[in-house]
Amino acid sequence: MTSDEERYYVAENLRSLAHGNFIYYKEQFFDELAQTVLGLEGYHDFNAVLEKLADLINPEGGDDD
Repeated sequence: MTSDEERYYVAENLRSLAHGNFIYYKEQFFDELAQTVLGLEGYHDFNAVLEKLADLINPEGGDDD
């Protein structure tokens, strides 16, 4: 389960990314997003980033409808 501390940390880093960088290409955007959300450098697939974002938004999981 995702902790509140992790959620706040990622949110702070996303806000920092939004204000501190100029991103010109979608590939650059995805690389920056993946590194910020997953905390790792290197290859990340879209599914891993989407799953982590979903966990950060709704840590309880389950049906989001």
